[in-house]
Amino acid sequence: MLDKTPPTYVPRMPRWKHQNDAIKLLAGREAFALFMEMRTGKTKTILDEFGQDEAAGKINDLLVIAPGGVFRTWKADAEKHLSDELRTHVRIGVWESGPSAMQVRALEGLLAYEGPRILLVNVEALSTDTGAAAVCERFLKGGSVTLVIDESTIIKNPTAKRTKRVLKLGALAAKRRILSGLPSPQSPLDVFAQFKFLGAPFTENFDSFQSRYAVVQKKPFGPGGRMIPVVVGYQNLDELQRRIQPYSFRVRLSDCYDLPEKMYIRREVTMTTEQEIAYDSMLEFAVAELENTERVTATIVLTQMLRLHQILCGVTMSDDGVEVDIAENRTDEMMDIIENTDGKVIIWAAYGANVRRIKAVIEKKYGAGSVACFWGGNADTREQEELMFKSTDGNACRFMVATAAAGGRGRTWDMADTIIYYSNTFSLEHRMQSEERAQAVGKKKSVGIFDLVTPGTVETKIIDTLRSKMELSNAITGDTWREWIV
Repeated sequence: MLDKTPPTYVPRMPRWKHQNDAIKLLAGREAFALFMEMRTGKTKTILDEFGQDEAAGKINDLLVIAPGGVFRTWKADAEKHLSDELRTHVRIGVWESGPSAMQVRALEGLLAYEGPRILLVNVEALSTDTGAAAVCERFLKGGSVTLVIDESTIIKNPTAKRTKRVLKLGALAAKRRILSGLPSPQSPLDVFAQFKFLGAPFTENFDSFQSRYAVVQKKPFGPGGRMIPVVVGYQNLDELQRRIQPYSFRVRLSDCYDLPEKMYIRREVTMTTEQEIAYDSMLEFAVAELENTERVTATIVLTQMLRLHQILCGVTMSDDGVEVDIAENRTDEMMDIIENTDGKVIIWAAYGANVRRIKAVIEKKYGAGSVACFWGGNADTREQEELMFKSTDGNACRFMVATAAAGGRGRTWDMADTIIYYSNTFSLEHRMQSEERAQAVGKKKSVGIFDLVTPGTVETKIIDTLRSKMELSNAITGDTWREWIV
């Protein structure tokens, strides 16, 4: 007799308890929200669900729409978490803006492929007429697809072009999932478009939704004093919570007792046009310098890498040796992490210009007194600022921005559960010591460690080496300099 039992999907890595609970809740639901804080395993949960559905013949494909710093990381996660069997025949494609002829051919190959497929798309591509929306539509029409919106607050604005396009694409999906740590980091109104994507009945009309859950008053605006509606408060939030509860699963870090001591996450950062020009020019100069050097040493290679790294971090040097800021996307990526994270945060920066920029941007968003600094530029006040950060008075001073040279040793900042490396130094000691500032004897909470990295540059090699607990100066030898620079 023919066995009709669907094949068992065996994930490559075991799930934590809350992930198993989430998988059970997802079963049989066409639309659902995973409100799982960062580092609790949203990505693995979705990949395991996809693997189970594919093995059972319910779903063929997975389409993930995510922010620029996140969407490519799904490829590495898929290779890590999918079952050995599925990994052998799944095909993964990544949407690239302004694709080359080779990338276009690869994308066409993915769309024509008859096996299981995964397509990863940057949500910013849906804000412009790049062709990404058309590719997503073709992908969705080519099979039975689960459509996932990662960091789903990216579609919180119901009037934005990308939100409208995502809602249209959602109608073509067999299953719809939204993922976020904080569903409404700014306003309860942020949940409207997210749950409209899921088809929740209470999201039929935004005006009705706003009048039910917001307090709106008309106030004068502009030179003519034209009266416009302004949200001044919120109401009926308990009711809203009850209405979204059937569509969602909530997990906080504090709920998870089985997480590892440290969790490493990469967030990719693209260069601005200004950075690309400066980086390419410096790369050409560095290669020329090294090729004309009779004896290349690790020190010489590190000097050239430093110049390239500074550009990636939004800093370049003028002819008279003065630091000059250049446009960058790194700070926006850092702010995205912060806005989706609870609790205190340590931000490590390699350069003084970075410290000043980070402090200014965070204080603009969260107010004066929200940031403490610990670096050479505030040697007279940094001890007092450290006391402010260590205060248990809520999150009044929520952020510590520091250089590893100044604050990387002998400090106890274990009240923070999140570390962001805005930029790394080249020192293994700096990296190892700075990671430990958020640890303490008896601490049970897992610490999330985020590295901001521009892929395909010297920064990838720097971070890989430090994470491997290798000293850069020892790893570099004179005859391998091209592997590090180019």
